[in-house]
Amino acid sequence: MSELSQEEVRRRRMARLAGLDSFNSTVNSNHNNDPVSPNTPGPSKTFTEQIISPLKQQQFQNPGVPMEIEESNNKQCSSTGVDIDSGIENMEVEEPDRKELKPRSRTTSSSTEVTTEQIHAVISRVLRISWKEPAEGCIFLPQTAAYALSTKLVDATEIINQALMEVLCMFMSDEDPLKEINIDTSSDREDSPNSQTSPLQSPVTTFCRCDICCKSSQPKSLIYLLDCYSRVAIEERNHPKKSSTPPLSDVLAVLRAQCVQYSSLVLQGLVGISQSSTTYPLSMTPLLYPVLSQSLPRGYLHELVARTHTNAAVCNKIFTPLLQGLYLSMQQASLIRNTHRRPIEALEELIEICCGPSSNVRPICRLIVHQIQFLPDIMTSAAGKEITTTSLLGPFLSVSVFAEDQLDMAETFLSGNLFVNKSITLTLQQELESIRTSLHKIFHAILASSNCREAMLTYLATLLRYNEKRAQIQTEEFSLAGDGFMLNLLSVLQKLSVKIKLDTVDPLYPFHPASFIEIKNDTRLKLTCQEVTDWLKHLERTHKWVEPKFPTQCWFLTLHCHHIALLPALQKYQRKLRTLRDVQKMLDDLQATEPQWKDSPFASRNKELIERCKEQLKHLGKSKVYTDAGLIDPVLLRRCLHFYISVAEILLSLLTQTSPGNPIPELPLPQEVPQKFTALPEWYVEDIAEFILFTLQFCPGVIINNMDNSLITWLLVVVCTPHCIRNPYLIAKIIEVIFVINPNVQGRTESLHDQVMAHPISKTLLASYLMKFYTDVETTGSSSEFYDKFSIRYHISLILKSMWDSPVHRKSIIDESNNGNQFVKFINMLMNDTTFLLDESLESLKRIHEIQELMSDLKAWSALSREQQHSRMKQLAADERQARSYLTLAKETVAMFQYLTDDITEPFLRPELVGRLCAMLNFNLQQLCGPKCKNLKVRIPQKYGWEPRALLSQLVDIYLHLDCEIFAAALAADERSFCMELFIDAANKLERSVIKSIIEIERFVALAERAADIARDNRARDADYGDAPEEFRDPLMDTLMEEPVKLPSGIVMDKAVIIRHLLNSATDPFSRQPLSEDMLTPMPDLEKRISMWKQQKKKSTKI
Repeated sequence: MSELSQEEVRRRRMARLAGLDSFNSTVNSNHNNDPVSPNTPGPSKTFTEQIISPLKQQQFQNPGVPMEIEESNNKQCSSTGVDIDSGIENMEVEEPDRKELKPRSRTTSSSTEVTTEQIHAVISRVLRISWKEPAEGCIFLPQTAAYALSTKLVDATEIINQALMEVLCMFMSDEDPLKEINIDTSSDREDSPNSQTSPLQSPVTTFCRCDICCKSSQPKSLIYLLDCYSRVAIEERNHPKKSSTPPLSDVLAVLRAQCVQYSSLVLQGLVGISQSSTTYPLSMTPLLYPVLSQSLPRGYLHELVARTHTNAAVCNKIFTPLLQGLYLSMQQASLIRNTHRRPIEALEELIEICCGPSSNVRPICRLIVHQIQFLPDIMTSAAGKEITTTSLLGPFLSVSVFAEDQLDMAETFLSGNLFVNKSITLTLQQELESIRTSLHKIFHAILASSNCREAMLTYLATLLRYNEKRAQIQTEEFSLAGDGFMLNLLSVLQKLSVKIKLDTVDPLYPFHPASFIEIKNDTRLKLTCQEVTDWLKHLERTHKWVEPKFPTQCWFLTLHCHHIALLPALQKYQRKLRTLRDVQKMLDDLQATEPQWKDSPFASRNKELIERCKEQLKHLGKSKVYTDAGLIDPVLLRRCLHFYISVAEILLSLLTQTSPGNPIPELPLPQEVPQKFTALPEWYVEDIAEFILFTLQFCPGVIINNMDNSLITWLLVVVCTPHCIRNPYLIAKIIEVIFVINPNVQGRTESLHDQVMAHPISKTLLASYLMKFYTDVETTGSSSEFYDKFSIRYHISLILKSMWDSPVHRKSIIDESNNGNQFVKFINMLMNDTTFLLDESLESLKRIHEIQELMSDLKAWSALSREQQHSRMKQLAADERQARSYLTLAKETVAMFQYLTDDITEPFLRPELVGRLCAMLNFNLQQLCGPKCKNLKVRIPQKYGWEPRALLSQLVDIYLHLDCEIFAAALAADERSFCMELFIDAANKLERSVIKSIIEIERFVALAERAADIARDNRARDADYGDAPEEFRDPLMDTLMEEPVKLPSGIVMDKAVIIRHLLNSATDPFSRQPLSEDMLTPMPDLEKRISMWKQQKKKSTKI
């Protein structure tokens, strides 16, 4: 056969591709192909035409997915050195772009040089073919053999092309060329990643099973090409030196490239598919199984993307089915069966493939955001729930350990062994963290692609918007995303935000016209709705908006995700614990009272109720274990804390009008508060407090070991700037955080408490503002303000008690007591609370004593009807609860009186206070030591926290701390409760029970004796002053005035009386108009007349 010229060889090559080129023009009409001369003669009708013919008959279904092609897409991929255009046009290496593989007739002395025969042998081994003669274990290709015989200078590239085309033609004509040879077609190839240990290996190592994909769905032609690709790597390992230098390196590169190119045609269904083959749906791409099973040859997927990404239609046709398959696989995946890991890892691998000279093109990211269900239209009213399943990335975010999300979770793993359950919890948390790390990589890669970022941000914002009702008190959980989904989304956003510098975050973004977040319906920190509207109009006129940057958008989306994802999950967990406790209490009560109802008509109902309670407890207990795994996760909570620290810094910078991270602000702040702070939602502040309180209770180590000084500064600034926030309950929540940090409340927080107390604001201002808030919380505007104030004041009492033990803080409290009326108001409120709480506590104890006495009299108790007994028992339970609650609060208020009066006396002895104080002390002393003190005796007093001896000791301490003539006179003035006999009985009890020392008892009695003497004088004086003129007498108390003052209403009152009234209510007691001390007008003339009248009476009666 005559030798073909180089030009003839080129013409034949171009003719062979002419058919493919004509087909490709329908795929992408805008793509520029190499020109083919119309005069080029075609080759004789060989197997090449047999492939072209059916290709021309196929109709390519263009999905019509628009894709933006970046400029760098037309350049080579960073992962390969082979020039590419598309998956079809560049089937052959063009002559100018490749080195000619010249044949050699001998082997030189160099170990890296190879002969033509050796190159042919490599081709034969890799492709498992033979074209010279039939050989065992090889596919004999007669038409390739004919081509080789017709050409004297056989080009290796031509042999590879001819051979692969002939093999694929055999597959298309229903032949199985692999049937008669012993060839390994296993998908678990030697160089696949499946044999390597993944750094993200799941703790549960069961192999991923996917119902929608299987190995049998793969066409044999694809399996063959993948095996050939894999054998290229084997050749490189077996001959490292020869395979690294030309000509062998060029041959191996061509083999690898052509295997990828032909496999791309197979994946499009253009070649290598038998006419009788089953047509599979979109999600059943042959690529799905090897991707999920991690059996693709190493580097294949990367090169496939690199060689197809510049042709949008080809890339779409190959990888859209793969993405859809991963989506469906993930929909069916389960954490229990461990089928969730492989689809996530596959998607992670796909999106991390970068192309372009600068590795800045991520083709799969572009393809993802252009998928039809990336952000689908909502078809139901349950938008929050629907989007978790219908959006492309929704199933990937839905991996959950919560029992509500996986109903069979509890029955799968849990045992009765606490240690085993803890081990399972730890394993699940590690798996969740691994999944979240992978999800972060996926979202980060998409956001890193500039042409995908806006679509991804819109998707994230939509997820939050559809689920914003999760933050409501009452929600329809079935219509919203579950906790597992939302916490995964939160983790992704947290990881995206972790490196954001706060000085790049625009704090005005919530008010930006193009903001992704919505705060229109949120209650603001201080402004009313109308004030917000007016300020926004002003802002629109005066502020020049710039396009929001990614750091700002991402940071605020993360903040809102905490509110929508984390806080509802924390609240649901606490509700679940309350339910668990309530059910347990009901069960305990039913079992404890069984002797009373076992013979009653309700016996069967109660027994059924007991069984239901036990079953519910079992279910709740299992659910709690998985909730602990998903929510009480130190890694997750630590990320939340770090983010909330950044929130505190932003809020503090807004409030103080400084940059984030600045030194401690100078307090007090101006009364004029920046509106860009007061217009923010209340929950920006409240969520920080709620999170800290929850974490201190359930995972305190996270807070103790990671608390930042900037967050402490923020908490203290909020307490010390109450004028910046309208809602007093919000400040009370921050105070509760400081209360819980107290080591007496949370035993492990001593170091954290020291850190808070060592803060400069704590040393100078905290005590003062705590006492001010103690007074201000008297009125909150809430219908429950009367009862709310007691718990708030209890928190303040314990904080002040711990501060009193520190010399520095004690000095700040003493200094505050010398600064005017604020401390007097504080003492007045303290007295009010002590009076009420002790009265209610002692009355509850009396009722408890009465019922217990009745129950001890079996005859009298049996005489009562069953309904009466039930009513008394119900009343007893209510009284016991009330006694416990009020005694807890009362003990702290009395204790505060005890330690404050030890160093501070003057404010307690002021005329407006000392009389009420003595009356309170005398009344409670009478309750404890008077003739009816036995009515306070109850069984098991420690059950209620009732310690009468300790209370008596504290009361006596207060008497002794204030011992002076003014105090003795005030004791004597208490005509209702003071009598010498009471103090004698109290002294006897003190001595008998060894509550006080002899010296202290003697001082106590001496004080009482002085007061008794003064009381006798008072009685004589009052008898003589009884005829005082009406104008000399106080209209409210009907007593002789000492320092008359005139009110704006014209009424004249004694100053001590009206000041005492103003301590409780800043109004005129007669007109109810606002009134303050500075509005009182002294009346020196009247005071002089009263004094002269008293002197005349003394002379006339010789007093």
